[in-house]
Amino acid sequence: MEHYNFYKNRAEENKPFEPDGKNPLPFELSPDEQFPMLKRDDQSAGTKGKGTIRGKEYYTPEPLQHAVNVALMLHKPLLLTGEPGTGKSDLAYHLAWHFGWGEVEHFVTRTDSVATDLLYRYDSLAHFHRVNIQKECGELTAAQIEEMFISYVALGRAICDSVGDSSRSILPTRRVVLIDEIDKAPRDLPNDILTILEEMRFDVPQLKTADAKGKPIYKKTGNDELKPVVILTSNSEKTLPEAFLRRCVFFHIDMPKKEHLMKILLLKDSILPGITEPEGDEFITLFYAIRNLVKGKKPATHELILWVWWMRKHGFTPGDIYHYDEPAAKAKILLSGISVLAKEADDWGTVTKAIVNHTLKG
Repeated sequence: MEHYNFYKNRAEENKPFEPDGKNPLPFELSPDEQFPMLKRDDQSAGTKGKGTIRGKEYYTPEPLQHAVNVALMLHKPLLLTGEPGTGKSDLAYHLAWHFGWGEVEHFVTRTDSVATDLLYRYDSLAHFHRVNIQKECGELTAAQIEEMFISYVALGRAICDSVGDSSRSILPTRRVVLIDEIDKAPRDLPNDILTILEEMRFDVPQLKTADAKGKPIYKKTGNDELKPVVILTSNSEKTLPEAFLRRCVFFHIDMPKKEHLMKILLLKDSILPGITEPEGDEFITLFYAIRNLVKGKKPATHELILWVWWMRKHGFTPGDIYHYDEPAAKAKILLSGISVLAKEADDWGTVTKAIVNHTLKG
């Protein structure tokens, strides 16, 4: 029996697709047809029209401003809860942009995370290989081990940056540390993180030696005056330890009201250029009508922005949804955009049925 050669037959059967008037390209991959994505921390000039959701174009309602100020004044981490997509993580990028503190140190918590994961990474395998040939290359100093096999991340890098590095002409600076989904962490991790932050020091056991001046190189101590600003996010999947909550400032981000969503859309000039209040009002009214039909994961601010961008990119308006015309050339394309807002089969079916039957009310 002749075996099927996947790679050979794939090349033979899938001939290059040649679009024509009746068969346009099936997939949209050109830069002009994709959502504009820049680096989250991109603060360079000349980016107008290309922007990003995060950073500069972030709307901070007054209650959230007050919560941030409390956390900054007390040098406490700010714990944020709220629906996914309401801008919890984006706040960290806004603060870094607002104060000019450079890139955000971002860490996403896992169920097996330990405190060391937020401080540094050690390439033990590369170090092991190097030790095996050290007779030929000579023994490494602690400084060389640090440079070659240790990389500081998230909270560890922020603590190190608070004192700078005179040998490399790096000035001390404050950083924003974003720790996402802290509620996924093992029970001890939240308190371990805050202890390290409060003491502004940690050890790197792999560097258990001193430098030429006798200073222990494995002990990393930061500058209290440039303590990192820490933003913690939680989706409230499980209860956090009370001792941890005691050491944080708390704020819950509600799903924005209509007037706040309007301000958010108007701020997204790089993503939604030229959007007006009447246009934004129509989109937001329709968004809430769809959101009210969704029983599962309800769409939030992030989905609204993506959906409005997609609708405008295809030249669709809310009127095309309310007056859905099934025989129209782009009818199927119009319905496909609902997948941005409805993330479960039942919800997608409910919303599309309301659109097709013209029962969707704004």
